[in-house]
Amino acid sequence: MTPDTAVTILPPLHPDEVRHGAVVLEAVRDAIATHGGWLSFDDYLRIVLYAPGLGYYSAGSVKFGRGGDFVTAPELSGLFGRCVARQCAEILQLTGGDVLELGAGTGALAASVLAALYALEALPRNYFILEVSADLRTRQEQRFASLPQALRARLRWLDRLPAAPMAGVILANEVADALPFKRFTVTSDTPLEGGVALSPEGASMLGIGWQPTPMQSTSRSCWRALTSPSARRLPTARGRC
Repeated sequence: MTPDTAVTILPPLHPDEVRHGAVVLEAVRDAIATHGGWLSFDDYLRIVLYAPGLGYYSAGSVKFGRGGDFVTAPELSGLFGRCVARQCAEILQLTGGDVLELGAGTGALAASVLAALYALEALPRNYFILEVSADLRTRQEQRFASLPQALRARLRWLDRLPAAPMAGVILANEVADALPFKRFTVTSDTPLEGGVALSPEGASMLGIGWQPTPMQSTSRSCWRALTSPSARRLPTARGRC
């Protein structure tokens, strides 16, 4: 399909969205140039998803619910959070400790889980939220402002995973698909790392395209971990992917 024949079932973009998209695209092109003409797929995702003021989750537009792009179960009803809370309560009664939620979105799940745990007399010591989007963190704070002080006092935000092991529960609702990740292609047992590069003029509507390349050194260690015998026992695998 050529640029002249490309079609979409998506609604037309607002002029502001078109302008914003052009700014994001320029940021990607600049990053490609800065990295010598090739940008790893995980770094590409960090820009288009989380770059402050640019990325999808960091640029301020509505993402969730009515008027947004999608909806998740906690946004539809508090029932989902109450069900999750019952399981959390069973675990916390055995382990004590904390709850850590990865990527809390609008805070809907955290609010319903905390309220249900309070009713079950099973509040965690802390309810940690690991949130890399400043925009979403602001929205979470706004939602939690209406919670009772006893629940707000449990909330703590983190910028990275805790350095020390934790006891308790880790929650991750629809998070994995929003995390930057590396991509690999294997042909004839030779692994290639996926990334993006500038496209020849006219070859792509965006001017950038997919380009596999020999693995970088950091990715080779990840690949060895994924393909080692220990990878069959996931908890024992090593490597930062």
